[in-house]
Amino acid sequence: MTEINNPRLFLRRSNTSSNLNGVPSATKFGTISDDRTPRKSGFQSFLNNDGIDQMKPEPKKASSSISLSDQWAGSLQQMTKLNEPVDEESNAALEGLVKKSQTALSSLSLTESSGKRYRKKIIDHPRVASYAFAFDIDGVIKNGPQTIPYAREAMRMLNGDNKYRILVPYIFVTNGGGNPESERAKDLSKRLDCEINEEQIIQGHTPMKSLASLYKNVLVVGGVGDTCRKIAEGYGFENVYIPLDVMYWNPAVSPYYTLSEEEKKICKKDVNFSKTKIDAILVFADSRNWAADEQIILELLLSKGGYMGTVSKNYNQGPALYFAHSDFIWSTDYKLSRYGMGALQVSIAALYKETTGKELKVTRFGKPQRGTFKFAKKVLSNWRRDVLEEYVEVLAEIPDGEDEDAVTKRLAKSINMGPMKKKCSSRRGSNTSMSSTESDESGDSDEGLTFRVMNAIGRQIPQPSTVYFVGDTPDSDIRFANSHDESWYSILVKTGVYQEGTVPKYQPKKIEDNVLEAVKFAIRREAKGIG
Repeated sequence: MTEINNPRLFLRRSNTSSNLNGVPSATKFGTISDDRTPRKSGFQSFLNNDGIDQMKPEPKKASSSISLSDQWAGSLQQMTKLNEPVDEESNAALEGLVKKSQTALSSLSLTESSGKRYRKKIIDHPRVASYAFAFDIDGVIKNGPQTIPYAREAMRMLNGDNKYRILVPYIFVTNGGGNPESERAKDLSKRLDCEINEEQIIQGHTPMKSLASLYKNVLVVGGVGDTCRKIAEGYGFENVYIPLDVMYWNPAVSPYYTLSEEEKKICKKDVNFSKTKIDAILVFADSRNWAADEQIILELLLSKGGYMGTVSKNYNQGPALYFAHSDFIWSTDYKLSRYGMGALQVSIAALYKETTGKELKVTRFGKPQRGTFKFAKKVLSNWRRDVLEEYVEVLAEIPDGEDEDAVTKRLAKSINMGPMKKKCSSRRGSNTSMSSTESDESGDSDEGLTFRVMNAIGRQIPQPSTVYFVGDTPDSDIRFANSHDESWYSILVKTGVYQEGTVPKYQPKKIEDNVLEAVKFAIRREAKGIG
């Protein structure tokens, strides 16, 4: 019998498995057999050479736990004292909003004594939370095609249907991809029975938008058909090719695969890849054809200047290589986890080293990478601003002179309908609010006036008091939440990769059964004034 020296190759079903460093971890894949030789203690996976485990997260910055809407109300009151708006129209609108804010917000949320502010334990009026949520999707919201039970109720709670009557901003950060963010938003909206906007979605390849100005010709790998080509073109990439184009150009590139008639229809047919330089390889989504994709990727990495059919003497002239994420396994509706893009990355790295004797150089996105974390913070900041602005617009539409109960009921109705009205969706994704000039040109003077008032406040929205990140994969989700910023609070759920009874390598701050319990826990925690 042939001795199996690689423990990764000898797996049996159990509640634990070997993680990337040879230590038992919480996954569905199985465990290393006890009668096999364990890995050497010095083993380090190719996927763990990014230095993230050595990072020290940024300390939690001083951040008020008062709600965003209360902070905004305080800003309005301060502005009336300073008389900052210069035009009479803005001043009149501001005075009206101050009265409503004093009625519905400020007088109910704060008590002042000896110059100190005390937070009420029970939030007894509608307002926007100072804290926020970020969710993984696979294993948290859905498993394969199946929506995980309780996910809809969790979103309803965040949209204001909770006993504290608080509207909590939230985004989704997934290593998945292969579809436009708009399509992902539509799918989530249907699953969760509420409106999810594409600017709430960060997929593994979303931050790759920033590369569009750097590379002229790119090979995009992964996904179904030419979907990822269309995504990349939507990001602004000039010339986008996919492996099927290369296989159409020369079928001998992948001799064991024959293109179907449907695949031929989506191929670019007038490209000579021996004369077309590929500047970068972007792995957007999981490969549907590992053999062909690996063959083409490796040939380009070993090429002279990114031309197919050439070989560099020093193996250092090939295109740059980017991966949308490095998840080694992921959860589906199958009882065991499946190998993911991280496994493809490991395979390519092993073949590259076997051929060249060198370590593969790769740039990674997705969780737990720093670039994706910074991108997520920016997206969350923009979304919190949008949620607050919509809240202000609802407040601005309330007729002057309504009593406290009427104002509160109107706000509650707007919140409990689900997400706030999306009448300003045309500005989504922008980094700043519309200017007064842009607002005037829109033809909606009331909306423009609201924006002028918001701009006049001139107050930058502070960082969230806490960001609760809910995920199912310790090696990416929990590692992501724990590594970068102490204000992020990691919650691990049991509906995906992680299984109860196992010890995750990356320890979450809280473990809950599912996403609904995670949301309930966080809202209770905030209501008690913790964190």
